[in-house]
Amino acid sequence: MLPIWLPLLLRSMSLSSPAEVRVHQPPELRASLGGSVLLNCTFSAAPKASKLAVTWVRSAPGGSGEVQIYPPHHQVTELRSRVALDSGRFRHQRDASLHLANLTQHDAGLYRCFIWTSATSSHAGNGTELSVLGERPGTPPPRPHAVCWGFARGLFLSGAVGNHTV
Repeated sequence: MLPIWLPLLLRSMSLSSPAEVRVHQPPELRASLGGSVLLNCTFSAAPKASKLAVTWVRSAPGGSGEVQIYPPHHQVTELRSRVALDSGRFRHQRDASLHLANLTQHDAGLYRCFIWTSATSSHAGNGTELSVLGERPGTPPPRPHAVCWGFARGLFLSGAVGNHTV
C-alpha cells in the first residue's frame, strides 16, 4: 500500500513542472498624453520551449471590444509606427515588454500579454490597466489674454486677464 502523502507529493511536483509558464504584468501604469510607456511582461517557460510567440491585446475602457496591438501584421494600421518589442530580449531574457509611443487618450485600457508555447497553447498575464493622463508633454500653457468691455464715458468697465475678472 502507498503512503497517503505520496500522491500529494507527486501532484505538487507535477504542478511545479518546468513546462509550466507564468506570465507577470504590473496591475497598472500611468503615462502622459503624447509620451511613451513600457508595458512590462516577463515570463518563465520551459527551456525546451523553442517556438515561443507573443500577442498583446488591449480591451477598451468599459469593455467596448478588444484590439490586437502586437504582432505588427495583425495591428490596426494607426499603431504600426508606435509600437515596438525587442525580439532579442523576448527570446533570450523571457521579456515580452511592449513599448508604446506617442500616446493618445484612445490608448487607455487593459493590456494583456499572451505567451504562446505552441499554435494552440497560450498563457496570459493578469493584464495592465494603462491610464493616459494630462496634456501632451511640452505643451505650453495657454497664453493670458485681455478682454475689456465698457460703456461710453466710463460708466461701466469690466475685463478679464487670463482666467481672472478685474
